[in-house]
Amino acid sequence: MIPIQSGNEINKLIQKYMLLYRKYFIKNILPLLIIVTFSVTSIVWITQILKLLYLFDKGIKVIDFFNLVVLVLPTLLFILLPIITVIAVLYIYNNLKVERQLIILQTSGVNNIQLALPALYVALTIMLLAYYISSTILPLSHINLKSRLNFIKNNYISSMIEEKTFNKITKNITVFIDKKLTGNIMNGIIIFDNRNADNPSVVFAGSGTLNIYGNNPIFELNKGLRQEYDANGNLTQLTFDSLMIKLQNNSSLTSQRTQNNKEANEYYISELLTPSHDLVITKKIKLIAEAHQRIIWPLYNFVLPCLALAVFLRYPYSKKTTFMPVLFSALTVLFVTAIHFILQNFASKNLDFIFACYFNLLVALTIGLYLLVHKRI
Repeated sequence: MIPIQSGNEINKLIQKYMLLYRKYFIKNILPLLIIVTFSVTSIVWITQILKLLYLFDKGIKVIDFFNLVVLVLPTLLFILLPIITVIAVLYIYNNLKVERQLIILQTSGVNNIQLALPALYVALTIMLLAYYISSTILPLSHINLKSRLNFIKNNYISSMIEEKTFNKITKNITVFIDKKLTGNIMNGIIIFDNRNADNPSVVFAGSGTLNIYGNNPIFELNKGLRQEYDANGNLTQLTFDSLMIKLQNNSSLTSQRTQNNKEANEYYISELLTPSHDLVITKKIKLIAEAHQRIIWPLYNFVLPCLALAVFLRYPYSKKTTFMPVLFSALTVLFVTAIHFILQNFASKNLDFIFACYFNLLVALTIGLYLLVHKRI
């Protein structure tokens, strides 16, 4: 005789069965997620590296170059993770459907929301990781990136200056060199110095060298002429046998990253939400919009896979149209993502569009959950 099992035993078996398939799904998703993350990020990362290869011609060391390009990775991950998660989830679920495993689960009574739960657990984990990148790693990496760029610019500035070209060394200093000789000697030097807007100056020198002292580049010029306009607009001239010109000011406004010269990615979220009153209104708007971008975009690590799976699982299995569910899911994700970035662009000019950004997110999540919960008629 076949033993009759009690209701509690049946429930335990069902729970064990549900736990097993969830673990199975997650074990399939995670390795592919890692592979796709590595592959997609590497491709985009390499395109960024190719833009910086010219630095090797300027004499940059390999270790300095490597330190520079590694600091770009957090930004790439922050942007790409929602799309990567969607790719991994759709690929695995499509394979499970083609292999009839999804169909077996559906016919055994597992509904769409239960089928989607393993992927949503993974998506939730990725969302938390994205928030950590957004709140901590992203601004920290950009602060270090600017510091490394400043270090490279100062220590390799001599090799970056080209002959017979106007070289913009800093925001307010442009240098022209007629000829570069061995021993770091330069001939025919012209320096346009606009650091003091009220008294811009031009320096002409027959020769000179560019040396680094304490990470500060200094021109040591010989036999030349310095011209500048005074407050009354009169031209004054000064001849010299030797003259030293620092290419950086020692004031705190130029030696440190300040509210006025920091980029948005160098701010933490709390700083972005409460920008300094000294900033112009357009920059304040951009900073506040960036803060909300840092809050909203990580949520798409959960919302986009949820929406993609909701659309995908609504389509019944068919040998003739196995690609169609994936295509419609991808197009839906692409549409929502495009709307987000369009609204985000408007929000950087008008903060009223921030509400539209949140509304777009909420609508996408609501549609995804609705499609998962309600059976197709």
